[in-house]
Amino acid sequence: MAAAPEQTELHFQDETHLETNPYLQRMWHKRGTQPTLPAAGTNRRLTCFGSVAVDGQGRVEVLGAQQDSAGFAQYLVALEARHVATAREIYVVLDNGPCHRSKASQRELADRESWLHVLWLPTYCPQLNPKEREWRRLKQDCRSHLARDLRHFVDEILGGLRRLGGARLDIVDAVPDWFLAGHRKPPTGRPPGRPVGANDKQPRRVRQQNLPTLT
Repeated sequence: MAAAPEQTELHFQDETHLETNPYLQRMWHKRGTQPTLPAAGTNRRLTCFGSVAVDGQGRVEVLGAQQDSAGFAQYLVALEARHVATAREIYVVLDNGPCHRSKASQRELADRESWLHVLWLPTYCPQLNPKEREWRRLKQDCRSHLARDLRHFVDEILGGLRRLGGARLDIVDAVPDWFLAGHRKPPTGRPPGRPVGANDKQPRRVRQQNLPTLT
């Protein structure tokens, strides 16, 4: 990499959760008074899969609602688009999280082994990953208050990711419409309530009534 820096990039990758409830941090307040912080009625969560390249070359960030191997696969698609645009080989540093070590993620990494080289961090060594410190800066910057609605919540995070800087910013908004509509999970399309004619796996017990004893 040092011999041909214009042909390679080194990325440190990690993921974090971002919630609608404000990020708790230190603050000034009058002595003897308890500070209060507004909170959302129902907390919502997004996950950002991202990486930062060394020497200020930029970053790849994917903001979405998935926090598993599928979310990591979306990040790899964005990383591949960067490789195609820059024609550079990429070295990515990963930790040993479940979404990185799963069979689905291993297949995705193997499909890209011609240009993507994986370097694994030792177990339980977050201090070796500079991306960990960026998450703290992001949350202090854009998640220290309560957003007006879910659309503003997403836009504030995307703006905070851009303010982290870099020569080339590849930031993907992968937040689904069902999240912005206020759903916690993708809608199934079925009407609410118990389906007509549904059978229980175990028969229901008949509720016994406490009747007076016959005398």
